[in-house]
Amino acid sequence: MKEWPKRKIGDVCQLMTGGTPSKSKPEYFGGEIKWLVSGDIHRGEIFDCEGRITKDGMRNSNTKFLPVNSVMIALNGQGKTRGTVALLRTQATCNQSLVSICPNDPDKLMPEFLYANLHGRYQEIRQLTGDSGNDRRGLNMILIKGIEIPIPPLPEQQRIVRILDEAFDGIATAKANAEKNLQNARAIFESHLQAVFTQKGAGWVEKKLGDTSILKIIDGDRGNNYPSKEEFSDAGYCLFLNTKNVRPDGFNFDTTMFISEEKDKVLRKGKLQRQDVILTTRGTIGNVALFDERIEFENIRINSGMLIFRPNTGKLLPAFLFEVFRSGIMKGQMARHVSGAAQPQLPIKTLINFEIRVPNTLEEQREIVASVRELETETQRLESIYKQKLAALDELKKSMLHDAFRGAL
Repeated sequence: MKEWPKRKIGDVCQLMTGGTPSKSKPEYFGGEIKWLVSGDIHRGEIFDCEGRITKDGMRNSNTKFLPVNSVMIALNGQGKTRGTVALLRTQATCNQSLVSICPNDPDKLMPEFLYANLHGRYQEIRQLTGDSGNDRRGLNMILIKGIEIPIPPLPEQQRIVRILDEAFDGIATAKANAEKNLQNARAIFESHLQAVFTQKGAGWVEKKLGDTSILKIIDGDRGNNYPSKEEFSDAGYCLFLNTKNVRPDGFNFDTTMFISEEKDKVLRKGKLQRQDVILTTRGTIGNVALFDERIEFENIRINSGMLIFRPNTGKLLPAFLFEVFRSGIMKGQMARHVSGAAQPQLPIKTLINFEIRVPNTLEEQREIVASVRELETETQRLESIYKQKLAALDELKKSMLHDAFRGAL
């Protein structure tokens, strides 16, 4: 690679960007001209897009047709968009969030080689803004023009592109298989959970959640005693749960907030006891957790976006109720009875009519919980394997790109 000359993009390529027709003119949109936006950059190779503008929209804006086979780069955008590149394989225009980079002489610089080089330098390009990757700042033409690229002889560019194309096709296939296996592992577990709780074995009885002989439903304080923003702190006597702390399969304590012992004493409702089951019923609905001995916090209260279910442990195992709430049969009932479009909710008066099937004996409930958790452990093991494979494939791709542009492929 030391023998490969380096040139700035601005010296060997033409750069173009686009524009956005006036949004106040609906007649400028919905035509036949393809119009790219930043989200289209994730296609890798762009053959089509959803955006369309009319000829009038194009004439009355800064957008113009871009060179086919040019390299597109996103100037800004949320998440991983900024700095991502793609190859444009069709006649299209774009808005001002994208830039087309077209080699002046494709016999000296292949667009595919330029794409591979920039693709492998994603993190480096994002940091050109000098803000450690802050998504609020964007790239610009001047920064892109100043990027130096190696330009080996054309036969070497062709060789590198050919090898990378073949390897990346294989990596893409392997990733697709691993992602499918990851989905299948979870689907098998969900299917088993559904089957367990839709059956009605001998001695099973149908109960409603409002049946006070098997459980109590407890809500949190919603009145004048509800803590104000100033009464929360990063540490304290009592953990005050919000819906982010309750996920589909249990608690998450990545972020926490607390109230003082004095504040805890004035609240009347919503205090957890060991073996309580917690269900989110407002906003994100249907996440569930079990407050068992694995949870290190002693004092916990719920906010107004969830409910406490306290089983009569002589008739209903808390762990069994937790698995019931995770099952498809319960999720289906919830989906059918959610109210409120802006702020979805599932009130107590609705929940008390939900039906569950319960084995008469606690021993059978224990056996069901044990079988579900055994399968879940195996599912998690498989998911871990597939996630490791996906991470390894990503690292392999980065390694190949690194080798390619230091002449070691």
